[in-house]
Amino acid sequence: MLALASACWGAPVFVQVTGKVITSDFTTIGVGTSVTGLYTYDDALSPWHMSGPDLADYFPITAALSFDDGSVGGATLSSDESIIFVNNNSSGLGTYDEYGMDLDLNRPSGTRTGAFAEGEWEFMLAGIRRHDPTGTAWDGIALPDPETILALLPDDSSFVYFHETSWGTTKFIQFEATDLLVVPAPVPLPGAVVLGVIGVGCCRRLFRRGTV
Repeated sequence: MLALASACWGAPVFVQVTGKVITSDFTTIGVGTSVTGLYTYDDALSPWHMSGPDLADYFPITAALSFDDGSVGGATLSSDESIIFVNNNSSGLGTYDEYGMDLDLNRPSGTRTGAFAEGEWEFMLAGIRRHDPTGTAWDGIALPDPETILALLPDDSSFVYFHETSWGTTKFIQFEATDLLVVPAPVPLPGAVVLGVIGVGCCRRLFRRGTV
């Protein structure tokens, strides 16, 4: 059972996000609004899709972002089917290193609350974007240490984007990711929970046998 739990879950990485809103089309989410979040992935995750040697997508990533707009519960976005991509464009029209975490709200697991729940949007996406136009941050497409991202990639263009095609309506938020910090697991891992349940069950069985 221990081996099964280890094989299923590998070594999860939990990345805590901190940031602040720079521009916003949402009236209840103004400039300076605090942004917090958490995204999780397996550090042994292999690329889900590769576009040659320069771009790799890692999937699935579990992610959530919260914008403290002052209302009860704030405004939140989450998806268990998010993506991390690593760009090492060292050919073509110049160099460009980029790291992104796309929180894909169009997938079935995508949820939104507060101000984000308003409206019927046909396309919804939020993302953390850091990049280095000089292309000197790295020379590969392996998953980097999240805590090095802000230093290696100085430019930030993180965003929330909602688009309604029929009417041509869009709403946009730009925020800056001011910290990406690897933190301990916020909840017990499922494998540990399973083992705990098995242990409790065994104790109850022994207790019943001892009192018959």
